[in-house]
Amino acid sequence: MTSQPALVKLKGPILDPGLCRCCRSIKKCRFLTSEYEWTGRKEIYSDMFMDCFGLLLSHLDGDSKECCICATCVSRLRDACAFRQQVLACEDVFLRSKLDIKDADLDADLEVDRKLEVKVKAEPCDPSDTPGDYTADHDSDNKPESDVPEVKVKKMPVKKELLTKMKKLRQKLDHRLDNQALKTIKKEKSLSKQRPNNNDRMIYSNTVTIVKNSYVCPFLNRISNYYCFYCKDQFTNPTELRDHTISHNPKDTFESSMENKKIPKIDITRIDCRLCEIKIDDLTTLKTHLADVHGKIIYPIENEFLKFKLTLNNLCCTECGSVFPYFDSLKKHMIDHFGTFVCDMCGACFLEATSLRTHIKSHNKVEASFPCEVCGKNLKSKYSRYLHIATIHEKKPTVNCYKCEASFLSHALRNKHLIEVHGDNRTFPCKLCDKVYNRRKTLMEHNRRNHLKVFKHQCDLCDQKFYLPSRLKEHMATHTGERNFRCEYCEKTYPRLQSLQEHIRSHGDRKYKCDFCNSAFTQNGSLKNHMKSHQQGYDLETSFS
Repeated sequence: MTSQPALVKLKGPILDPGLCRCCRSIKKCRFLTSEYEWTGRKEIYSDMFMDCFGLLLSHLDGDSKECCICATCVSRLRDACAFRQQVLACEDVFLRSKLDIKDADLDADLEVDRKLEVKVKAEPCDPSDTPGDYTADHDSDNKPESDVPEVKVKKMPVKKELLTKMKKLRQKLDHRLDNQALKTIKKEKSLSKQRPNNNDRMIYSNTVTIVKNSYVCPFLNRISNYYCFYCKDQFTNPTELRDHTISHNPKDTFESSMENKKIPKIDITRIDCRLCEIKIDDLTTLKTHLADVHGKIIYPIENEFLKFKLTLNNLCCTECGSVFPYFDSLKKHMIDHFGTFVCDMCGACFLEATSLRTHIKSHNKVEASFPCEVCGKNLKSKYSRYLHIATIHEKKPTVNCYKCEASFLSHALRNKHLIEVHGDNRTFPCKLCDKVYNRRKTLMEHNRRNHLKVFKHQCDLCDQKFYLPSRLKEHMATHTGERNFRCEYCEKTYPRLQSLQEHIRSHGDRKYKCDFCNSAFTQNGSLKNHMKSHQQGYDLETSFS
């Protein structure tokens, strides 16, 4: 597991709610001037602002609600400080390489001067070549040797060819040293990417040790379905998932099944030791037991993975005790505790780097359409177009059963097969009304539409909101007067699809019949309106009689 965020619980005061001085959001915050411990290091956020940006924040006296910073901004501040340290380290390597170049140039110049001086001393001096600042006596031969004046020899001028050669040699040396410095910087960067830091190695080691030597249950998920970490079997009941996972031996398969750059999700409902029969209920107690009793290496860190206690209903957060009806909403809530990857464009926070990269692509997404060659319908992707053609036009079964080799045209048919053939209990009742569904996703949509009132699509011309964009499109026809839904039997047009569907029923069975005349209707409401006409006629007759 590499490049994984360090999930270490901060030791320091927490204010809930507080006003973040960096993004002005009101949520759980920390104090700017208090001291916190993170991955074994002490940090004071106001000092980090001063060291990194030279920014002195004002009015930080006392622990008030206006002297706070949220977890998202703390993560960005740490990244900025780390980037500053990286730049300083690279600058240090650059300056040291330049100093080495200057020292090499100086040594080369001194060596050239020394060779030239030795060459001049070795050659005899010709009077015609001597400079004009001294003259020799003509009768010097008659004087004793001691009376002959000492001749001072100046450094000979360097030839032009030699200067050119030295210049080229120096340029080669500069280029070679610059390349060497760049290679050193690139090598350091590549090693830092490929090799996890000490904290990541400790997180990985603790996770492997805990899973291999206890009955904790690692798992995968998609939406609100659970999958076996080892064989990818699907489960909706957490008890069945835990019982199935015990059949796998984590010592043989856990490390090979680890997904790179993803934080493992582990159910800690049962934390008993695999090496002995002792019963353990707390993860910290398990670590101490494995280290003291069985001699396992456990590093002094916390939150190596995302911890869950899976139940059929009312999932609780292991960090703060908040209750959620679905696992998907609980997983999103965990971002508040451990989200360290922040989008610079919109401030969205994520648990994993891969999720952040996928989100960033959505900012630069270009709207593309993939029309169906049969009916012309525009689909969002090639895969969506393939599913559309296979299921709608070619009637190919594309939904596979994960317990046998059967395939079906829809998820509803597969669910029916799971109930009738495999005996699965796939009923999901709504807690707020008497509706019961055979798919958890359908139940979620029911809650969002009918109970939570999640209407994201609002009309620009009035205050009405809708759950689906198609309903908004139908509603807009009431403003524009368009009647795009035409009956294939009588050519009548309607502004809404629902109105057309109600009209089409009038061409079918008319089971609501009037007791006074031969009129028949497809809807009970239409019959009641018709009965009013008979009532009005009866009132008129009684008034004249």
